[in-house]
Amino acid sequence: MSDTLAAPGRTQLGFLQRRTGALHLHRDRGASAMAWFFGLMIVLVISALFFGRFARTESVRGYVSAVSGMSRLDARAPGIVAAIDVRQGETVRRGQRLMQVKLREPTVGGVSTVAADLTSLTERRAVLERERNRLTTFLARADRETAEIDASVEAVSAAFAQQETILRMGLREQGAIVARVQTYLDQGYATRDALNLQRRTLLDYGRQMAELQARRAELRQQADERKRTQRFGLAEKNGQLAAVRNELSGIVARIAGQAAQSQLDIVAPVDGQVAGLFVETGASVAADQVLAVVGDIRADPVIVLGVPARAVGLAKVGQRVVLKYDAFPFKTFGIGHGTITSISESPLRPAADLPPAQDARESNRQSTYRIEVLPESRTIRAYGVDEPIRIGSTLSADIVVERRRLIDWVLDPIRAMRGRG
Repeated sequence: MSDTLAAPGRTQLGFLQRRTGALHLHRDRGASAMAWFFGLMIVLVISALFFGRFARTESVRGYVSAVSGMSRLDARAPGIVAAIDVRQGETVRRGQRLMQVKLREPTVGGVSTVAADLTSLTERRAVLERERNRLTTFLARADRETAEIDASVEAVSAAFAQQETILRMGLREQGAIVARVQTYLDQGYATRDALNLQRRTLLDYGRQMAELQARRAELRQQADERKRTQRFGLAEKNGQLAAVRNELSGIVARIAGQAAQSQLDIVAPVDGQVAGLFVETGASVAADQVLAVVGDIRADPVIVLGVPARAVGLAKVGQRVVLKYDAFPFKTFGIGHGTITSISESPLRPAADLPPAQDARESNRQSTYRIEVLPESRTIRAYGVDEPIRIGSTLSADIVVERRRLIDWVLDPIRAMRGRG
């Protein structure tokens, strides 16, 4: 008889072996290891569900600004960059034009309404300018004619005054002659005919004086009447000129308004340097897109993020965020980190000010808040060289917007089904 007795089901229950008079029972070690492994996994999963945390992040866009002295220039409306007048790094003065954006104009039947209105207004302005020039020329000519008439009247009046002076002198002398002849007549040295002749001469002087005074009064009356008529005519023309000028001013203002709807001049708000130019000539731009940054390029950088309301709830000052610079793709050069230093109390753009949604996915319009992040480093390691983070460059940032236990995340569907039930 063999020393070893084989029992049925050896692979599952073990085997019996008799050695030196003793009986030993051995279990399958592989099955025990598997049992311990699955038990440990269950414990780990349960521990992870109750003690593990799930963090959901939100990716938002932003740009690199500076702690002080930087100004961001945005496009107020969509359009196309028509011209760029400066280069990056160039020193500019306040009010200097940096670029011009041709705005997208509304059309009707393929025709730009702005261009049509601008053409109509330009034609009307040309008509008004011609009318203004005509009235101005007429009034200037009328002023010259009035001055010439006044000078002529003054000259005739002066001649009449001189003649009147001469007649008055002759009248006095003739009166003295008549008085002497009368004395001679009384003394018998003159005849009555001689006295009558002198008296007729005196009467002739008086008649000439009366006629001269009448003509002078008539001239004055005619001059006054002409001035009155001319004054009324000039007042009417001046009124027409004022109306034309007022309408012309309105037309010019409307043309300027139409021009503002067709093009937008981007000017430097402060003296400084062009820290960033983010568009090229001919590029299409969207509303609120960053076009340029002007300021002191030596200032310390700060990240400015435009965060929607859905992502600002759990953001806290001192929270760490992940930074992914567009100029240094993170898949090649890695990521950066920063710390939130401030969160605006009020939104930069309330939801009421946002344009209507163009897509069903954009139906939930949300307010936008400003968050400032201080980067941990001013440089990015690229190909063995520390490259500076340029002010004005754009980036994406990942912000943690939700932290929950894994068990809560797993049970949410069940709770939702209970709520609906």
